[in-house]
Amino acid sequence: MKSTQRHAAAAAGFFALSLAGTAVLAQQQPAQRGGPPKEDTPYILVSTFHSNDRQLGVDMADELRKRLQSEHAARELYVIPANNIKTTLEASGYRPDSALNSSDLMELAKSLRGEQVIDGTANKTGNGIHVETRLLMKSGSQTLSQPLPAVDAKDAGDAAKTIERNLTAATKALPSYKKCLQDLRAQKNDDALADAQQGLAAYSNSSFARVCQLNALANKKASADEIINAATALRAVDPTSMMALANLAEAYKTKGDTNKVIETNLAIYRLDPSNSALAGSIVNDLANSGAPDKALPIVDSLLKDNPADPQMLQTKWKLQLRAGQFKNAIATGEQLAKIDTAIVTADFYTRMIGAAQSDSNPAKVQELAAKASQKFPKDATYPMLLAQASRKAGQSQQALQYAEKATEIDPKNANAWLLAIFAANDLKQPDTSMALAQRAIAAGVDKNQIGSLLLQNVNASFQKAQASKTREDYEAALKDAETVDAIAGSPQTKFFIGVESYSIAADILTNVQTLAKSSKKDDHAQACVQAKQAEDYLAKTSMAMPAGGSVDAKTASQILGAVSQYSDYVGQIKKAFNCK
Repeated sequence: MKSTQRHAAAAAGFFALSLAGTAVLAQQQPAQRGGPPKEDTPYILVSTFHSNDRQLGVDMADELRKRLQSEHAARELYVIPANNIKTTLEASGYRPDSALNSSDLMELAKSLRGEQVIDGTANKTGNGIHVETRLLMKSGSQTLSQPLPAVDAKDAGDAAKTIERNLTAATKALPSYKKCLQDLRAQKNDDALADAQQGLAAYSNSSFARVCQLNALANKKASADEIINAATALRAVDPTSMMALANLAEAYKTKGDTNKVIETNLAIYRLDPSNSALAGSIVNDLANSGAPDKALPIVDSLLKDNPADPQMLQTKWKLQLRAGQFKNAIATGEQLAKIDTAIVTADFYTRMIGAAQSDSNPAKVQELAAKASQKFPKDATYPMLLAQASRKAGQSQQALQYAEKATEIDPKNANAWLLAIFAANDLKQPDTSMALAQRAIAAGVDKNQIGSLLLQNVNASFQKAQASKTREDYEAALKDAETVDAIAGSPQTKFFIGVESYSIAADILTNVQTLAKSSKKDDHAQACVQAKQAEDYLAKTSMAMPAGGSVDAKTASQILGAVSQYSDYVGQIKKAFNCK
């Protein structure tokens, strides 16, 4: 049986037996001195301690009950007898020596009128035993905890003496705590704070007094810093206080301290990892606080019990995307799509394709884009993605086909036309590029927009040539610039043409100088050929650069000055070698 189911069953069983338990108490004479308990006497439950040695757990509980019974009159503190505990446990289907968890302990105490509960752990050590205890009390739906100092003793009897003294010291704060609760109910928050201070004066480590203090401050809407101070003080006494952690998390949110919010939320989860509602809330807080990577282990723990939960899988997928875990996000997304087909929307594909792109996985990009294109045939986004992926893969013909399909779906999409033009350029089909650009403009795409988009490619080619300084790259860049200039000329295209044609001419003339120094007629003939080539490129520069000068006047002036000198040199070569 799962833990939560067992708790529910225990609660039902203990509740059903509450009247029977009361009857048993009435029939059995208390073992304590001082007569029967009064109506307002607190009852304390001491059940089997948790232990890796079951008998030690039983012995520790027995010894502590005996010690409490011997030190306290029944009218002061009534210790619920072992037989009453045994009878109730057996009737509820538990072994009489069961060490219960805190939830079941509180249900057992409720059925036996127990107001106070000792929850303890005892284990053997090399020199005796080590015992840790805490006093539990119910406040509304909450179970409050007062940790007691840990005890190292030679045996259970010796440990019980010390635990009883520690418990007696801690309960000195209870009268002030109960008065504090009354004042809180009456909305007398200042009085409640004073009560809490009295409780702390009676027992400085009183977690109950600090709980009441924190409640009073919260009711007064105290500042975040005051709440943090009070909650931190409570945690110092009781590190397991969920109330302290909840108040800390809220106060840190108010202060905008994201790191502290994350730290506190993780502490909350570690205390109660089985609470799925709480875990889900913490996941959302962590995600919103910018820590999706810290939320993922919590999501994984929730998925263990229900791995096909579509909502939690979707949460995991989105967290992985936000955390930059793209490969994992793709796998989770594909799993989610199988479980919940409704998730497979255009947004889903957009995110998945983005993850594949970020993961540098072009094959997955193409696969996802192909599926999306089939599901959403009227969306130009996906054939465009396929065109981009195909172009990167060197599949220019497929890229052109996908791009043209995108233009058919959305004729006014300038980017689709641009992709088609670039693909045609890759295929060395300038006529196709020109035709595509003209069709784009005819479809209503702004001529300047086409030109502006095309300039991106022209600039990329130019930057590549500038970096390599090779004639081949300058020639490719010039071709791109002239193609764009023919479609949508601008000062920018003219400037690129001027710089690139000048750079090619300069490179050619450097070689001409070498050839001119040769005594071979073939070299002189070649010098003539290349000088004519340079002259043609210089002519392009002379025609383009005046219009492109507005882009960079200084560079344009320098290049046009150099063109004049190079033109003179070309004339000298032609004359010297009688070039025709």
